[in-house]
Amino acid sequence: MKTDWNLIRGMMNAAIDACERIEASGCDETDRDAAIGVDGQPATVHDLLVSAWTYPENIRYRIIRDRHAQGTDLPYVPESARILIAMAQAGAELIEAGDAAPAGPHIKRMVDWFEGHFPNSIETAVAARRNA
Repeated sequence: MKTDWNLIRGMMNAAIDACERIEASGCDETDRDAAIGVDGQPATVHDLLVSAWTYPENIRYRIIRDRHAQGTDLPYVPESARILIAMAQAGAELIEAGDAAPAGPHIKRMVDWFEGHFPNSIETAVAARRNA
């Protein structure tokens, strides 16, 4: 099966960009009760923040239901999905970690590995097997 990586990239970029804007606004815990009207209803910053993690959770379940209806259920969690989850969790640990990122040199080595060694090694191994 093919994967729409641009759709996934768009989803991740939307979340990252929104989080970056929220941080740049200076929003902190004391702002959680700040309120505005949304579609004629009062909404607090806390309401909006909760929506920002429950919305993707709900979309996840919609995707699962749609995949089931299409007969494309996943029999296991694909390795690529595990990679995305693990990288998102590692990145989440850097939120509010300051300018000197913890594990900075290790992160750089990991990024270099992901950008070069990892995919190149997979491509080489698969090509060698198929050409044998």
